Amino acid sequence: MKAKAALLLTFLLTLASGVSASAGTLLTAHSYCGATCGQLGAVHGSGTLVQTGTGITMGTVGSGTIAITDRSDDGVHEYSVGGWDRTWTKNGVVYFKGNGMSYRVWTSWKVRITAAWGISTSTTASGTGYIKGSGSSSWTSSGWSLNGSGGSNSGAWPQWPLAGRSFSIKH
Repeated sequence: MKAKAALLLTFLLTLASGVSASAGTLLTAHSYCGATCGQLGAVHGSGTLVQTGTGITMGTVGSGTIAITDRSDDGVHEYSVGGWDRTWTKNGVVYFKGNGMSYRVWTSWKVRITAAWGISTSTTASGTGYIKGSGSSSWTSSGWSLNGSGGSNSGAWPQWPLAGRSFSIKH
């Protein structure tokens, strides 16, 4: 199962390195964060994942809520979310709630995902974050990797921490 998770992360990281936007524009994380880019990969999580950064993040959510703050302050929506059932805006944060959602956010952003199951993400950015597992997921292969180091254990992807953990995404 770890091999499947690693394959999924490899696929998502490949997508993150060059994301096609509207009108044929090619977005690359390194054009936003340069040599300071780090990487975060997480698969099959349940709980909370918060990331604040400059670069690109994308992924899927099985069932939950995605909250996006566009910090680029240029008046352009630099994100897309698909599969949501309900959306609303409060205090400059756009919320999406649903099942089977996918998301992509680029430039400068904050993304907070709270989900009962199925959080998977691939991020190439410079920034910070917080990850906390709920412990209630039936997924047996949930894990995460930070800056290519396999999270806190380079030999395997550790489970999402139940006590929560703050981290830096950087090169």
